[in-house]
Amino acid sequence: MNIIIILYLILLASLHAKMELMAEGKSGWGINFPCWRINNRIINFLICKELTGYHFYMCIMFFLLFHSPYLFIKFTLKNELTLMGYFFWYWVIEDFLWFIESKHYGLRSFKKGRIYWHKRWKLGLPVSYWESMIVGTALLILGGK
Repeated sequence: MNIIIILYLILLASLHAKMELMAEGKSGWGINFPCWRINNRIINFLICKELTGYHFYMCIMFFLLFHSPYLFIKFTLKNELTLMGYFFWYWVIEDFLWFIESKHYGLRSFKKGRIYWHKRWKLGLPVSYWESMIVGTALLILGGK
C-alpha cells in the first residue's frame, strides 16, 4: 500500500471520528440520534449490529467520496478493486480511532463486553473488523496493491 494513501486514510478517518464523537458523545453508535433503525438477523449477520439511518447515509456518502477519483480517471476493474479495498479498511481505521480519541471509552475500554454495539469479538477485535480487514486486503491484492 502507498504510504501517502495510508496517511490520507488515517487523517480522513481521524477527522470523521472526531465529528462523530462530538455528535454522539458518550453514547456511541448513534443511540440518541433521531433516525430509523433496522435490527434483524440479516443486518446482524452483515454488520454485527443494528443499522441506523445515520450510518446508512454516512456509508453511502463515503462510498461516493471513495469513488470520486472516477471523475478524473478511467474506470477499470483494477481501480475499483483498489478503491473498495481502501474503503473497507477505512471503516476499521475510523471506528478504532473513535475509541482511541473518545474520552468516554479510550483504548482501555476497547474490549468485549465494554462496547454494547460490538457484540461479537474474535482474537481481541470486533468480528466486523476482521471481516473488513480480510475483504479489504483481498481486494487490494486483487487490485494489484
